[in-house]
Amino acid sequence: MKNLLTVLFSAGALLMLTGCGPANTPPSDGPQEPGDAKAVAFSVGWCTSEDPAAAATKAATDAIEGLGCPAKGVIFYEYFPKTIQDAEGKDKEVPDADKDALVLPALREAVGAVPTIGCRARSLVNGGTMLSNTVAVLAIGGESVSCKAVKAELVADRRAVGTKIAEQLADVKDMKLLMALSEMNLSFDTTEGVSVEDFIRGIVDTAGGDVTLFGGNCMPNDYPADKGGVQFLDDETLEGHVVALGIGGPIAIHANHTNEFKSSDETVEVTKADDKWILQLDGKPAADVYREIRGMKPEDEFTSDSQHPIGVIVTEDKVYLRMVLEEDKEKGALRFVAAVPEGTKIKILIGGFDAQAILDAAKEGITESLAQAGDAEPLVALLSNCCARGFRLREFRKASECEIKQAILPVVDAKGGFPIFGFYAWGELGPIAGPFGGLKCMYQQHTFVSAVVTESK
Repeated sequence: MKNLLTVLFSAGALLMLTGCGPANTPPSDGPQEPGDAKAVAFSVGWCTSEDPAAAATKAATDAIEGLGCPAKGVIFYEYFPKTIQDAEGKDKEVPDADKDALVLPALREAVGAVPTIGCRARSLVNGGTMLSNTVAVLAIGGESVSCKAVKAELVADRRAVGTKIAEQLADVKDMKLLMALSEMNLSFDTTEGVSVEDFIRGIVDTAGGDVTLFGGNCMPNDYPADKGGVQFLDDETLEGHVVALGIGGPIAIHANHTNEFKSSDETVEVTKADDKWILQLDGKPAADVYREIRGMKPEDEFTSDSQHPIGVIVTEDKVYLRMVLEEDKEKGALRFVAAVPEGTKIKILIGGFDAQAILDAAKEGITESLAQAGDAEPLVALLSNCCARGFRLREFRKASECEIKQAILPVVDAKGGFPIFGFYAWGELGPIAGPFGGLKCMYQQHTFVSAVVTESK
């Protein structure tokens, strides 16, 4: 099947400041005849405007029209900020809830009664990184495609949440992809026994190992004080939920994960752990071993989910990244978002402040995903990219530079061009080279996660 979905984009769209992404072009082998049918199709539209309803209408219309067939599912990201003053009187950007509320009705009017999920996020599309006042829409269609949108309340029993999501999607014929969107509370609940891994196990054990879990957490209401967010399901605006879209049909998912950090030469083993805490590495206090290998001074503090990662070894040349969240100085222990069991082999990861390494990791990720796809033609690239990578890139380089334009588009264009649909997530969900803890899909941090969707052979 020829590429149905090559996306055109103009120089104006690449500025990331104003404008909209045009509708997708017809297939390269000529216009679709009225009697022809597409087995599967993906199309992306985006629009930047200070008017949320106008942006939603334009993005959705472009995406739907670009399909060339009826839509069966829609996923969207939106972000409209406002400036407030913090406790110290400094300007601070936070999401504008009033503008959030204007997006969904306009989008639903444009797409009709199509299963729809979405969340608040900075989007990543062929036009570049859309930092604010933007709506980005992925439309899914084709005669052999089935989609269903569902929700589950985010309760403490995370496994039950994942199970409920998967059970509701059990009737999606030939489901291959489960897109799940939530909020930081899914992953960063500090309550003992509450783990994002249990959510993933609930999905995987119920939906089956052939289903790829992908997605992540939305932008919070007011980080770090509030780790909540906004999720959208059909005509509902929600908080404290997971929303998901099950996608079935003749598709294959080629996923990959990369990061900007370098692994230490040393490999160490978790020799004592307690739930989310690593107490000892190689029989010594974990914090002491980490500091020694990383080259930190005894008085150097650990940051929370910022600068101090470990790499769980999942293949000979691949690690799965987890960030230190907290140090127990009395015990010399380090806390993580989920358990790292005794016997786990890890590397200490170094770096993270090299903008070029951030770009190189994105290029490597999409290149590896395409390599996995082989000669299967890409239909869409789904991206779940850590917000911290975007913050660092904007800090270390000019604000107009972005991973899409500098790292991803050159690779995509070299393959003839195809739609890109992603977001800066506050925690990513997606496959790892794995397995780790019996799971091949995991919650990830500070990672570029890519999934190239092709037709199955």
